[in-house]
Amino acid sequence: MLSNVRSRTAEATAAIRACHYAHDRPHLFADPYAVHLTSPLWRMICRTRWLHRVVVRGLFRALRPIHGWILVRDRLTEDALRTFAANGGRQFVLLGAGFDSTALRRPAWLSDVEIYEVDHPATQAVKLDRVANLEGAPQVTGFEAVAVDFEHERLGDGLARSSFDGAAPALFAWQGVIYYLSASAIRETLHEIAKLAVPGTELLFDFLLPEWTLEPDSRRVLSFARMFTARLGEKYVSYHTVDGLRTLLAETGFEIVSIRLDRELEQTYIGERDDDLCVMRGFGIVHARRRVD
Repeated sequence: MLSNVRSRTAEATAAIRACHYAHDRPHLFADPYAVHLTSPLWRMICRTRWLHRVVVRGLFRALRPIHGWILVRDRLTEDALRTFAANGGRQFVLLGAGFDSTALRRPAWLSDVEIYEVDHPATQAVKLDRVANLEGAPQVTGFEAVAVDFEHERLGDGLARSSFDGAAPALFAWQGVIYYLSASAIRETLHEIAKLAVPGTELLFDFLLPEWTLEPDSRRVLSFARMFTARLGEKYVSYHTVDGLRTLLAETGFEIVSIRLDRELEQTYIGERDDDLCVMRGFGIVHARRRVD
C-alpha cells in the first residue's frame, strides 16, 4: 500500500460485505455497517439496485467467486472468535483491520472481549472518521485503534502503546493480508506474534495457493482477482503450499489447528444455496496456536 493512502482493497472488501447484506439472501455473514464504512462511490453502488446490477453483477461478474471467499473468511473468523470467547479468551487483535465492523456489531457473547484494531495510520484515520460520522451508531466500548506503519516500527511497538496484555491469550486475525507481503515480511510478523503471545494464543490467516496447483478455469478467476487488486495499488506477491505453511509455522513457534481449503470451506459454509454465491478456488485459511516451547 502507498504511504499516506488508505487501502482501496479494504474498501472493496467492505463493499462486498455491504452488497451481500443488501442484495443476497440468505446472509452468510450479516454486516449492516459495512455500507457506511466503505467509500462514497462503493456506497452508492451498493445502495442503488440498478447500479449494483450493472457494476457488481455485470461489469465485475467474473469476480463473483471472490465474494464467497471474503464472506466465508469473515464467517469463519467470527465462528472462531465466538469459540475463543466461550473458552475464556478476552483479547481479539485484528491485524490489517481495514474497515472491519466487529466493534460496532458487538453481540452479547463478545461483551467481555477487548478488540484491538491494528492498521496503517492512513487507513485507520479514514475508518475512524467514518465511524465518528455514522448516525445512530452504537457506543463503541472495549475497543482500541492501534496505528502501526510496519515500514517504520514493529507490531510489538504498536501494541505496547495499547492496553494489550501480553501475559494473557489472544486471538489474532490476520485476514486479507499475507498475499500482499514478501516472504521475509510474513516470517518476521509470525515471529513477532509468537514473541508477543503466550501459549494458548490463536492465529487465523488466509493465503493463496500457487497458480500451478489450480485447474485452468480456477486460474482465470485468480488472475482476475490479481489484476483487480493491482489496479487498486496492491499486488499479490506471496503464494503458499500447505506443506510450505506447515514448515513455516513450525519454524516460527506455532502448531496447526487446521488448514482448510476452498472446496471444504464452500461445502461447510455455502452448501446448496439457490443463488450464484460460490467460493473462489485457490485459497485456504489457517488456524494455528502458539506452541508450548
